[in-house]
Amino acid sequence: MRYSLKSDWLFYLFLLSYAYLIINMTARLWFGDGVNIFASYSDAALPAQVIIDANKVYWSKTCFLFSILLLMGLNVDFRAAAGLGGVFWSSSLMIMFGFSQTLIGAFAMGLLLVALQLWRGQFFSDRALDSSAVSQELR
Repeated sequence: MRYSLKSDWLFYLFLLSYAYLIINMTARLWFGDGVNIFASYSDAALPAQVIIDANKVYWSKTCFLFSILLLMGLNVDFRAAAGLGGVFWSSSLMIMFGFSQTLIGAFAMGLLLVALQLWRGQFFSDRALDSSAVSQELR
C-alpha cells in the first residue's frame, strides 16, 4: 500500500466507502430491477426533471474528479485532494438535493482527511522529479 494502514486508516476508510458506493450502484444498474440510481438524490417524477437532476449529479461527480486532478497538479497531497474533492461532491449534492447519511458521512470524512493532512504538515506533497532529472541524478 502507498500509505501506512496504521496511520492512514481514515484515507482507506474513505476509499472503502467510495468503493461500496460504486459497487452498490453498479449492482443496481446492471443486476437490479431497473432502479433509477439518481432516485437516492431526487424524487423527480417527470422525465424532463429526472434528466435535469441526473445532469446535476453528473456535474457534481465530474467536478469531484477534476478537482482531485487539479489539486494534485497544484502539488496538494493526494489524501488532502481526495478529502477536498469529497467535501465538494457531498456539499454540492446536499445543497441541490438535501441531506442524506451518505453525503453527511462523505463530507465529514473529507473534512477530517484535510484536517489530518494540515495537522501533519503534509497538505502539500514533496515535489516530484521528472524522469530526465532522475536520470541525471543517477549518473
